[in-house]
Amino acid sequence: MKTKYTIALMLIFSLILTVDSVYAQVEVGVDISSRYVWRGTDFGASPSIQPEISYTVGGLTIGSWAAMATNGNPAGSEIDFFLSYAIPTSFGDLELVVTDYTFPEDPTGAYFSSSSHFIELGAGFSGNEKLPISFFTGVFVTNDDDYSIYSELGYSVGSLDLMLGFTPAASDLYDTRKAGIIAAGVGTTREIKVTDYFSFGLTGTVMFNPYQENAFFLVGISF
Repeated sequence: MKTKYTIALMLIFSLILTVDSVYAQVEVGVDISSRYVWRGTDFGASPSIQPEISYTVGGLTIGSWAAMATNGNPAGSEIDFFLSYAIPTSFGDLELVVTDYTFPEDPTGAYFSSSSHFIELGAGFSGNEKLPISFFTGVFVTNDDDYSIYSELGYSVGSLDLMLGFTPAASDLYDTRKAGIIAAGVGTTREIKVTDYFSFGLTGTVMFNPYQENAFFLVGISF
């Protein structure tokens, strides 16, 4: 039996497919990362393969992203669906996002059960060269008694990207008992050109979780 979340995604996808394909764009990619670290927490304790596919028409994007731990650790397994709408401005893009987080190897529930879906509503801004800052804040609205909130600030300096993420209250999801900074880092990306038709991205990030007193050095490649 399909859940209301599955039906809603199917209806949205069907609506998007009716739009003239001249204005549509499909993107497929995959990242390979030394670890899957999300908002200051390591999931899977393993190198991670992270595929993504998205369909964009105008400012509307629907897509899916996944993570798979290479050591088979269930904690590193995740499949997400997202829907976003970008509003361009002269300084960057304003964006509204709905993300459905699921964990297919979690033994506590089946995928098509509503208890397996963690919905987050978010809003953000991604600046350009005129204003090289970014901001995102999101709140979980299903299956989270704390209604956990996460906010992140970003700033680009040359080829370096700085970020600071925090939660304003106690959250079991982020393993905090009070407000705190749970992610702080600096990273860079370099494009490696192999041929005139093929290149890939090489990323490096140093990240800290001051609240948990953890540190991570992450490297990855993007195709």
